[in-house]
Amino acid sequence: MRTGKYFVVCLSIAFLLAGVYVIQESVRNSGHYAEEGILVGALLSALALAAMLWSIKLHLVMKALKRHMKGR
Repeated sequence: MRTGKYFVVCLSIAFLLAGVYVIQESVRNSGHYAEEGILVGALLSALALAAMLWSIKLHLVMKALKRHMKGR
């Protein structure tokens, strides 16, 4: 079994929380740099989505590998 089984899930949650926080703060304090804050928050949220998709892909690959090794 992998040692860092839930690392990617925790990473995606951290990116999502950071993205939501940056978006919320930039909307709440909408000054000169509000647009940049929203873009940074959206970038962090996109990284969270990519990390979650990576986690799902790793899970499916490990599942297929177990099935393949069981068949031998």
